[in-house]
Amino acid sequence: MRNAIDVARHTRVAPPHAARPLIALVFEGLSEEQKQLPSVLAFDAAGSQLFERVCEQPEYFLARAEAALLRRHAAEIGAVVGPQAAIVEYGAGAGRLGALLLDATTSAHSYVPIDVDATQLARAREVVRASGRALRIHPLHQDFRQFVAMPAALGGARRRVAYFPGSTVGAVPPLEAVALLNSMRETMGPNGGLLVGLDLLKDPQLHVRSWLDAAGAVAAFNRNVLLRLNREIDATFDPEAFEHRVAWNGSERRLEMGLVSLRTQAPTIAGIGVAVAAGEEIRTSLAHKYTLDDFASLARIAGWIVRSTWIDAEHDYALQYLEAGE
Repeated sequence: MRNAIDVARHTRVAPPHAARPLIALVFEGLSEEQKQLPSVLAFDAAGSQLFERVCEQPEYFLARAEAALLRRHAAEIGAVVGPQAAIVEYGAGAGRLGALLLDATTSAHSYVPIDVDATQLARAREVVRASGRALRIHPLHQDFRQFVAMPAALGGARRRVAYFPGSTVGAVPPLEAVALLNSMRETMGPNGGLLVGLDLLKDPQLHVRSWLDAAGAVAAFNRNVLLRLNREIDATFDPEAFEHRVAWNGSERRLEMGLVSLRTQAPTIAGIGVAVAAGEEIRTSLAHKYTLDDFASLARIAGWIVRSTWIDAEHDYALQYLEAGE
């Protein structure tokens, strides 16, 4: 699973297969008035391992809450998904949550994990294979915000059901979320479904706490963005010269994560200096939070209708099942 954190699994971009696209992406973000680096850049092989550690922290409850709902309501979830469905997991990570959904459906036709990290896709394949299911697995190594072409082998499935775990839908602004949800609806087809995890709007301090764990796992994950740039495009960032920052933006109802420069500095990227003032922040991740009604309205704009909702006892986290509207 990937919640970039809320992971995404957070805002994801196409995996850079060469230095030039990555350099262009970085310079574009750092040239903005609010400097930014997409959090997907933290999800190389090292970053994926760090994120697994994040999910183990007591403060970061999202993955545990979603797993508990999948187990507790497996029979109901399996009934609404139905038999012989192709399960398409957007932002699959290591596939642990996807495997729980497959347990609930029991008779899935196939499993299509999508992720930007090839190492995680390999792990997802092994997690599902280890269950002993006779199941077709078709990993897709790509950015799920781009057009997703379904494998031809899914033609034998009775329907397609997208699984969007970890509250990743909050990783993009609402307008982009509508576009993404609409794209999912078109990809799943007229008989399609969508199961989505939602970290519900609550006391802002509870949201902030999930990204400020005592062990510093989220901070290490956050700084991995800079370490990756150093490794792959000859950048000279000093991660220790940046402080991990998390704040709640009440007007936008979202968490904002960034790296704040502790001094005036000018790290280089491919030999070109980037001026960063003392106290200046490089934004690395967003996590918009919704009420159930707010998300239902957002989904309706994208052509989805909420059919079923499962909520934890604390009313902190929910799973919603949606179907394409008529």
